[in-house]
Amino acid sequence: MSQHPDWFRRADAAILQHLLEERPTYLALVANRLGMPTDYAQRRMDRLVEDGLVEPVTEEVIYRITERGRRRLAAYTEREGSPEAGLVAGN
Repeated sequence: MSQHPDWFRRADAAILQHLLEERPTYLALVANRLGMPTDYAQRRMDRLVEDGLVEPVTEEVIYRITERGRRRLAAYTEREGSPEAGLVAGN
């Protein structure tokens, strides 16, 4: 049984991993690099912001991972393994 909230998806872990490895960036770049539709990435990013796992950095909405997001990602990768790019919506 997963220790992650019901709403947390593999796509969320991939977004957190990307933001951990890269400097703060735009949503469209995150979606492109991970192979996600932009609207799906936006919904996932909104949920991650709502839970305090990522935060907007500027008025232009550039995102970065928070310390809470780092902890969630570490727990996820320890249990599920590293998320991979090229995810499809719904994962």
